[in-house]
Formats: sequence, structure tokens, C-alpha cells
Amino acid sequence: MVSACAILGALLYRLAGGSLLRETTVLFLFIPDATGLGPDSPVRVDGIDVGKVISVSLSGSSEPNRVVKVMLSVARERLRDIPMDSFSQISADNVVGDQFVDITSGRSGEHIRPGGEIAYKEQAELLKTLDIAQFESQLRILDGVLRDIEAGRGLVGQFVIGQDMYDGLTRQMGDILRGIRAAARTVTPTGQALYSDRLHRDIFNTLAGFDKALAALQAGQDPGGRFLRDPAEYDSLRQAAADLRRSIAGWRESELVNSDGLYTDWNGRIASLIQAVDELNAGPALGASQVYDSLNGAAKELSESLRDLRSDPQKFLRIKVF
Repeated sequence: MVSACAILGALLYRLAGGSLLRETTVLFLFIPDATGLGPDSPVRVDGIDVGKVISVSLSGSSEPNRVVKVMLSVARERLRDIPMDSFSQISADNVVGDQFVDITSGRSGEHIRPGGEIAYKEQAELLKTLDIAQFESQLRILDGVLRDIEAGRGLVGQFVIGQDMYDGLTRQMGDILRGIRAAARTVTPTGQALYSDRLHRDIFNTLAGFDKALAALQAGQDPGGRFLRDPAEYDSLRQAAADLRRSIAGWRESELVNSDGLYTDWNGRIASLIQAVDELNAGPALGASQVYDSLNGAAKELSESLRDLRSDPQKFLRIKVF
């Protein structure tokens, strides 16, 4: 007997949706009419069932939006999910389905109290909110698009009706497939690079040669390596540079560059040579003036060169030592 009562109680609890032992409270709602709404209609908050309709009756009010009074039974623990600024509407799951009270929660920090009233917000009718002219314009645009597709105009129409675009896409896909097959063949350069070790061997041989050259350089097995590891090559090069610098310094300090006596002696010899040339030209052996003019010009150029060397010896020394 006890088992049968327990089973009956569990069955009734399940049939009641698990709300037999749950504490409930009453809320009120005033609406213009109750078409499709009756007792036991669901009450939902943001799509979640929180209770049901207890009764639907006339309110006796003359206000158009408060003609019908709806009494709701809501779980007390669900009141925290219904802020004070929440509002309700009468909705349906589908076109022919039964209606229910749809509560949209607000943002207020205070929730509704037991026995409180939930504000009602009438849903906008589709025909009242629909701009007929704009809707008709959109329909015309859609009709034009469909006509173009049916006539094969435009890219979409050509693809749906025509054959050229389809054939072009087919050819392009064929070209791509042939390219992939060609790349996969080992007889082509790309295929050899992808499926053979030739590219790997080329890179490996290049790196191996570079590593070998570095090893030889580090071991001092070639002129570059000997220059890096043996200081004798570097010291010899420095010694050669120092000798060259000393030779240039000695030339700049020589008697030819700095002595007036040597310059005077050379100048006198040149003057004597000019005089000898004049005497030779005045003699009977040379009757023409061309030889005289040539020798005289050469002597003058030599004299001017010696004078420039004496005044600016660096003009004739252009050697640069690194």
C-alpha cells in the first residue's frame, strides 16, 4: 500500500511538471483581449517556463488595453528573473498553436513582488509596420533579378542557363588538374624537386663544399688560412709597407729635392746645352731653323720641368700607401 501511494505521488509530481511541492505566487496581467489564451496556458520568461495561467476574466475596466484580467501562477523563486521594468506579450509557438504569456525581462535592479502587475506591450501588426511601397519596390527588384536569370543575363544567369561559363570553369579545373599531375611526375623539374632527392643533394653538396672551405681556412691549408693563422705573412706585409714608406721619405729628403746647389748645377748645364745648340745652329752645318727650334723647345721644357720639381716635388710623387 505504501509503495502504491509512493508511485502514485511520483506520477502526480511528474504530471504536474515537478511543481507540486514548489512554492508559487500570483502575478496579474491586463490585456485587450484573450483570444487563444486560457487557463493552464504557459507563462515563459525569455523562453523559459516559469508558471501557468490560472484564470482569464473580464476586468470591468473601460480602458481598451485593460479589458481582460489574467491571473498568473509563477514560482516564487522565479521572481528574481523578472525585473520591475519587464513587459509581457501574447505569443504563439506557430500560426495555429496555442498562445502563451511571453515575458521579456528588463534591466532594473529590483524584481517584481508577489501580487504585482506585469506591464503589457502590444505586438506590432505586420501590415501596420510594413511599408507597402517599399515592399513592392523590393518585389520588383527581385522579379527583375529572376527574369535576368531566366533569360541568361548576368553572371548568375549565364552560369544557370548558359553553357559557356560552365565550360570555362570546366576547362580551368582541367588545367589545374593537369598542372597537379605534371607537378607530380618525376620527369619534370618540379616533380624531381618534390619527389626526388636531387634538390636535397644539390643543397647538401653546396653546404658541404662551403663547410669544407671553412674547415680548410680554419686549418690554414690555403693562402687565406695561412694569412689568418700564421702571423709571419702579416708581419712580412707590414714590413714591406714600412720599407716603401722609408724609401719615399728618403726620396723626399734627397739632395735632388732639397739642394739648391744641385739645382743650380743642372740649370747651368742646361744653359750651356742651349748655348751649344745656338752655336751649332749658327754654324754652316745647320742652315735650317727647324732643328734649332726643336732642340731649343726641348731644352726649355726640360728646364721648366726641373723648376717645377724644385718648387713642388710632391706634384711628381703620387704614391699612396695603405
